[in-house]
Amino acid sequence: MKLLKRIFSVILILCFVSGGIYLGNRVTERTVSRQKYIKFFSEQKEYDVLFYGSSHVLSGLQPMEIWDKYGITSYNLAGHAASLGMSYWVLRESLRYHKPKLAVLDIYDMYAFDQPFMDVSFMHYSLDAYPLDRLKVEAVRDLLRGRSTGEKTELLFPFSVYHSRWNEVTEQSLKESFSDDYFNPYYGSEARYGVAVPMDIDRVPSDDMVEGSEGADNYIRGFVKICEDAGVQVCFMRVPYPASVENQRAENRAMKLAEELGIEVIDMMYDVEGASELADDNDVISGVDEDQMITDNSSETGGDSAQAAGTNEMQQNANSSETGEDTAQVAGTDEMQLNADSDGTGATANNGKLSSTVVDWDTDLVDPNAHLNAYGAYKVSLFLGEWLKRVYGFTDKREDPDYANWNEDFEKVYIPALNIDMKLQSDFKTCLMLSAYPEYETELQVTEHYQPDEVCGKLIKEHGDRIIIGKYREASEGFILEPGQMACYYDMDGQTLGTEPDASTLTTPVARMIVRLRGTGEVVADKVFLQ
Repeated sequence: MKLLKRIFSVILILCFVSGGIYLGNRVTERTVSRQKYIKFFSEQKEYDVLFYGSSHVLSGLQPMEIWDKYGITSYNLAGHAASLGMSYWVLRESLRYHKPKLAVLDIYDMYAFDQPFMDVSFMHYSLDAYPLDRLKVEAVRDLLRGRSTGEKTELLFPFSVYHSRWNEVTEQSLKESFSDDYFNPYYGSEARYGVAVPMDIDRVPSDDMVEGSEGADNYIRGFVKICEDAGVQVCFMRVPYPASVENQRAENRAMKLAEELGIEVIDMMYDVEGASELADDNDVISGVDEDQMITDNSSETGGDSAQAAGTNEMQQNANSSETGEDTAQVAGTDEMQLNADSDGTGATANNGKLSSTVVDWDTDLVDPNAHLNAYGAYKVSLFLGEWLKRVYGFTDKREDPDYANWNEDFEKVYIPALNIDMKLQSDFKTCLMLSAYPEYETELQVTEHYQPDEVCGKLIKEHGDRIIIGKYREASEGFILEPGQMACYYDMDGQTLGTEPDASTLTTPVARMIVRLRGTGEVVADKVFLQ
């Protein structure tokens, strides 16, 4: 009898300790990882597509826009500074919850450093939401091989690093820790706001590549093998960004390996003229017509993937009446050079500079060397939606009652979140960029002080007929901020840097921007830019 009591006491103590650690972890954890995955875990139906990669993917495509324009279900499982090794383990973890028809892996940074190196502080974002079990232990041991026991303990038991946050616990943080009502409204993606213009970068020939590395090659082959074993199709993609010469060389190596593995690649970093010039001696383009952006390597190895339509047709359809007026106008389709104006602002293969068919370096980047801004991600999402429909034949589920929750989330979760982000912006170019979304219509009132640069002109063109430009009419008694208006400092840097003067002290209006929801006319933002 005494033995049974002792056993019961030990079990009870273990339960209390385990429960205490669990509660302590939930109360003190940073909830960003949990919020990212809540919608992913809770979805009852299988996804069409899951996206994996680093922050280039995280901020570079928007599943809800793909849904709204094409009725294709997807989720963005990319992570901040995620290494190739992290993408491999997130794939393995995520496939225990959902088995999509297609897994898409971005090739950025595959060979940029020794895999699976990654700063442990970024690992929490990708891994904390997954439960502690044998697979997570295996992942941590692999990702942190050769590193300290403390770092491994930190990932397996986040409470060990978060326990000092007790003084940060609030009623709101407790709600976020235990309620599923607080989640990422963008289905895993994170929009970035700002406008930056990169320097010209030389385009590297496709046969100029880094040496392969055993670590990276093993993760790439492992990613493909896991998908094949799970019955999931796999392809690679290259999200457009101003890649350095060294990054281009690394990505050329990844493209070469994709060809060897028979993996299809969508490369959004080549303009069509560049593809044409390189087609004769570029292994990346093998197997497709010179006006196609899809690298259909699977066709050379007997794969069943359908040939993608030519880029010209694809882009026309992506912006056609099939997706309605909700699709943004992406200029230049007729010339098959979507990112270059007649003045040659967008770099093309003709001058040996890096460019993209999908985005414009002048308007679609949030920083000058890496990430797309929200509108650049919107363009990528439209391109991918059209490509996924044509290559994989995904059906449009927008009218399917079984997927009514997706339509509801778009209207009641995604759009309100986008509206909040619109209200928060205070930089002029950023507001022009974000209001170019087809969900909005814009009225721009300007004074004689308004002197737009070339980037502003391009951003205004993105609005198409959804923007009206008129004259700002100032009250006779001088400038007075009206109720509901937001005063903003007017400059042309494309970023809110925190060094701008206090707009409330300024009195000279330059422009007023009124952003409304299309259809309802509801005012989302009313901003006056002052100097």
